[in-house]
Amino acid sequence: MRLRERYLQELAALHTDLKSLGELVITAITRSVDALIQQTTDAAKQVVADDQRIDQAESALEEQVLIVMATQQPIAGDLRRLVAAIEIASELERIGDYAKGIAKVIIRNAGLSQVAPPDDLAEMAQQAIAMLNEVLDAYVREDAAVGQRLAAADDRVDELRKRIRAELIELMQRDQAAVPAAVDLLFVAHYLERIADRTTNIAERIVFIISGEMIELNP
Repeated sequence: MRLRERYLQELAALHTDLKSLGELVITAITRSVDALIQQTTDAAKQVVADDQRIDQAESALEEQVLIVMATQQPIAGDLRRLVAAIEIASELERIGDYAKGIAKVIIRNAGLSQVAPPDDLAEMAQQAIAMLNEVLDAYVREDAAVGQRLAAADDRVDELRKRIRAELIELMQRDQAAVPAAVDLLFVAHYLERIADRTTNIAERIVFIISGEMIELNP
């Protein structure tokens, strides 16, 4: 096999592995939010256990990128792709940590007085998951326009978090017994907001891959 052909195969494999990592993360977020809404502790524990797979996949991908960089000495656009792949994998690993954080909220509150999650929380989760799906698709298609689309979607997530925060604060003022669970739901909303923020970070890396330009979608 020619050296260039092997190099292209290695790049394609990294491309596939990064998409697979993203799918693991999306599954973790979806399961953690479903477990929250349904209050299923066993499902939440599984999300925590499965986080190790995400960590291992991120580490393996980073190691493979470094091997390719050391052995192939890429330049220009290929080098940008490899550097961005490490950064995107790191963002996905952190998003997986937020999914684990949501699962831990459910486990921590098992058996305590429950507070129904605000309706906006489910919409916020759906929006964050949709953003992550879109950015991973844009990575595959090398779609630089995803940056501006996700900036608008991120504004919607921020708006939903403000509404959730106001609702939960009002609840805590009315009912002291609801405070512990309501505080944890505030953390969940924070985690979802951070998922959206890190998704826009991935969009910034996609723009960098295509144009070499660094932009900031979360100024």
